[in-house]
Amino acid sequence: MPQQHPPRSHAIHARVRSFSRAGGRLTDTQVAALEEFGPRYVVDVPRDDAIRTVDPACRLDPTAAFGHVGEVRPLVIEVGSGSGEAILAQAAANPGVDYAAVEVWETAIAKIVRDAGRAGLDNVRVIPADASQLLATALPVGCASEVWTFFPDPWRKPRHRKRRLVSAPFADAVARVLRPGGAWRLATDWADYAWQMRDVLEAASALPEGLEADMTQAYFRYPDAGREPEQGAETWEADSLGNGIDPGSPAGVRGGWSPRFEGRVLTRFEQRGIDEGRTIRDLTAVRTEEPWTPEHRETVLAELEREAAASRNGGSGIAGGADAEGAE
Repeated sequence: MPQQHPPRSHAIHARVRSFSRAGGRLTDTQVAALEEFGPRYVVDVPRDDAIRTVDPACRLDPTAAFGHVGEVRPLVIEVGSGSGEAILAQAAANPGVDYAAVEVWETAIAKIVRDAGRAGLDNVRVIPADASQLLATALPVGCASEVWTFFPDPWRKPRHRKRRLVSAPFADAVARVLRPGGAWRLATDWADYAWQMRDVLEAASALPEGLEADMTQAYFRYPDAGREPEQGAETWEADSLGNGIDPGSPAGVRGGWSPRFEGRVLTRFEQRGIDEGRTIRDLTAVRTEEPWTPEHRETVLAELEREAAASRNGGSGIAGGADAEGAE
């Protein structure tokens, strides 16, 4: 059913969101798709006091959502599925794997459920929620085989970069839901966001021998750290955000790009970036055996708060921190 917007509340303007307003005008066809296929595919998420927020008391059981309670199957979570091209292609090719599309835009949700229904897919569900909250609290620890974050909103203006999804707290949330050996796959066509992603992965990873991060949280391994340091440099142009010369991480490491993930179909969105001359950069982190603990998360958040305070007082912050915290 079309979403009902709640009354305005403090949460709408106090919470830093990684997505813009998730409404959008639905066509009659989209309304019909939601009415026909929504009950089958859309997972109901109790909200807090703003649209797409997640009630802190909410606990989702993926096995129940997919209709096989107690049977543990591989689970892939895609954050920001858009029209669902990537996740639906993989779901059709791998019927023994469950695929959860976390998406906030209702027009996109309508397309995903319509296409899933027409294809007769049983292994797809759509979760209409803020991914940063969903992964941090509602889903079980260690429930996912993979998490995909493909082409998240780059929030290109400096004052908006605090809204970028990929950050240290989000890395902690991903670590929380990934099983040991599980993969976090990322991709972007904006160079400065790729560098930010790389810096986040370095800070949360045990790096290959010979590379030393400035802050190591052993929730991940980053096997491609330092790989292809010159990627995108050959197409550098002044003031271009899609390409550029890698400035290096806080640890002094350049590169860190993975081979293109073969399981990601070439979407129209990615093709547009290629056509416009932007370099597509993939990144991959692998979950270690290190148990996730809330205490570990609090340590990361406390570190971010200290860095933000230092930035406001004229000190240096983590990569991307000065732009994010100093933005209005």
